[in-house]
Amino acid sequence: MKTQRLWKFVTLLTLMALLVSACVQRVEPTPEPTEEEEADVLKIGQLSMQSGTMALYGQQQHRGFMLGLEYMSGGETDDEGRYIIAGRPVEVLLRDTEGDPEKGVALARELIEAEGVELLQGPVSSAVAAALTTVAEENEIILMVDPAASAFTTGKYFNPYVFRTARTNYDDTLVIAKYLVENVGNTFAHIGIDNAFGQGSGAALKYSVEQYGGEVVADIYAPFDTTDFTPYIQQAMDSGADCLFLTWAGTGYVTLFQQLSDLGALEEMTVATGYGDNASFAAVYGSAMDQIGLNVYHYTVPDNAINDWLTERHFEEYNEPPDLFTAGGMASAIALAEALEKTGGDTSGDAMIDALEGLKFQGPKGTYYIRPEDHVCEQPMNILRLVNLEPDQDGDGVNEYEFFETVYVSEYDELGVPCTLEGDYADRCGDLPAP
Repeated sequence: MKTQRLWKFVTLLTLMALLVSACVQRVEPTPEPTEEEEADVLKIGQLSMQSGTMALYGQQQHRGFMLGLEYMSGGETDDEGRYIIAGRPVEVLLRDTEGDPEKGVALARELIEAEGVELLQGPVSSAVAAALTTVAEENEIILMVDPAASAFTTGKYFNPYVFRTARTNYDDTLVIAKYLVENVGNTFAHIGIDNAFGQGSGAALKYSVEQYGGEVVADIYAPFDTTDFTPYIQQAMDSGADCLFLTWAGTGYVTLFQQLSDLGALEEMTVATGYGDNASFAAVYGSAMDQIGLNVYHYTVPDNAINDWLTERHFEEYNEPPDLFTAGGMASAIALAEALEKTGGDTSGDAMIDALEGLKFQGPKGTYYIRPEDHVCEQPMNILRLVNLEPDQDGDGVNEYEFFETVYVSEYDELGVPCTLEGDYADRCGDLPAP
């Protein structure tokens, strides 16, 4: 009997010990989050140019993207100041490609493999963008291209993981060709750089002009390091063309415009080109007052609430208005955020492709539409007239850069940008226009 009582007593003590242990466990401090629990932070790799000849464009891209995240999050952040999109804090890892395709690829792979990046955005250079399409496909990760404009990324080098909010060079030439043929004349001369960029723009101009019943009667190319444009300008003037279209880049623009003025071409022909960034504008276009040109974005043109918000916040943050590619950075952030809301924060390639294809959204330029066939982003484009070259007209010490009057703004879907897919993807073009 004593043995039984002793066993019962020991058993009771054991149960009491277990109960006490269980109670103690319930009041233990919450452990620090594990790596798995922290995995809901969404890392986005932004490939940019923060140094070199196009560093200003990289700055605009980054500012626009961060302001786009702020806008889409409603300003909601976590304890570390990261904007919350689709329930996930977003961390943007900015990297400088220096415009080098090999470096861009290496940085993208490092971001994915070492940093756990789930989405890529950028870059500035079209050559880097073309190289990054392979990285996107290999890793089944979305690459959202902006501001690089080459049609190759959603054409020759297309794969299903590559999207864009950047316009293409066809947007540029289609919008200016439509206006000039309908309002100025139907014969064109073209002066471009004798390289892939210039030749590609010449082909796009020919296609675009012919869509509206015009003709390129002189297609002229000069070396990038040209300092005397006289023979090229004279050839254009001798062609008898109504309009002269320029596709140039770099500091040569200043010399080209000065010599166009000296030779009387600005009076004899309507000279058209693309209007660039605010900061270098007066130096480049100082002899071309009243000129008409195409423009991707200028903050004075759109009339919508998102552009108003962007302009106000940009002045608050940087004491200047948004610039040429700020809107593109913001559009990328808006598109990715809207897709993430659809997927519930799932960044897998299949989920994001479904969410992005056919996405229509509102951004700083107005309506944007990502075509499901080739992922080209249809968007408004501007025709502007240069009426002022004084950055600070009111003398308050803040540059407003109010250079233009608006001539024409296209609807997002009116230009008919051709589908340029090749090879295995060519059938995706369906009924879209072809070059």
